[in-house]
Amino acid sequence: MTQEPSVARGGPDDESEPAARRRVFQGHGAGVAGFLFAILFTWGFVLLDQGPGRTAGNDTLVTYYQGSGGTAILVAGFYLVPFAGLAFLWFMAAARHRISQLAHHEHTLFATVQLASGIAFVAMFFAAAAAAVSGVAASRLGDVPAGDLVGTTRTMLTYGDALLMIFGFRMAGVFILVTTTRALRAHLFPRWFAAVSYVGVLVLLFSLSYVRWIVLIIPVWVVAATAITLFRRMTGKQPEA
Repeated sequence: MTQEPSVARGGPDDESEPAARRRVFQGHGAGVAGFLFAILFTWGFVLLDQGPGRTAGNDTLVTYYQGSGGTAILVAGFYLVPFAGLAFLWFMAAARHRISQLAHHEHTLFATVQLASGIAFVAMFFAAAAAAVSGVAASRLGDVPAGDLVGTTRTMLTYGDALLMIFGFRMAGVFILVTTTRALRAHLFPRWFAAVSYVGVLVLLFSLSYVRWIVLIIPVWVVAATAITLFRRMTGKQPEA
C-alpha cells in the first residue's frame, strides 16, 4: 500500500520568523505617535500656561510678550501644539484600526462618535493655542500698538481658557469614554484600566473649575492606552473577557 506524501498546511504556527517579527512590530509607529502626543501636548500646555494671564497689568503683559516669555509662547503655538495635534490624529486612527481588527461586531455609532470627538478635541485645542499665542504674534509680527494689544489679548486669553477647559475637555472626555468602551468590548483593554479611564472621564465631563492639573488626564491616558496596546501586541496576550 502506497503512502501519500504528507502536505504541509500553513497556519498561524507555521509563520516564518521574519513574517512573525514584522507582524509583532506592526503598529509601533502608532505607539510613537501616542508618546509623542503626550510629550508635545504637555510641554506646549506648560509653556502657554506660563504667561502672566488675563488678570496681569498692562505693562506686565507687554514686557512678557516682548521678552523671552513671548518667544517660548511662539515656539509652543507654532511648533509644539500643531505637531501634538498631528500625533493625536495618528494615534486615534491607529486605535480605531486596532479595535476594528479585534472587534467581533463593529459598532458604527460608537466608531463615528469616537472619530468626531477626537477631531473636535484637536480643533478646539488648536483654537485655544491660537488664542493664547495671538497676543505675542500681534506684538512681534503685526506691529500692533501696545494700547490696542492689551485689550484684545485679555479677550483672547479668556476665550482660549474657556474653549479648552470647558469645551475641549468635554470632547476629550467623550473620546476617552467611547474609545475605552470599544476597546473593552474588543478585549483590548483590561477591566481595571477601563474602570480608571471612566473615573477620568467623569472628571473631564463634570469638572466646573479651571484647575490646571486636570489637563494631565489626557496625555497620561494616551500614554497608558498606548503602552497597553503595544504590550499586548508584542506578547500576543489578550485580557480576560
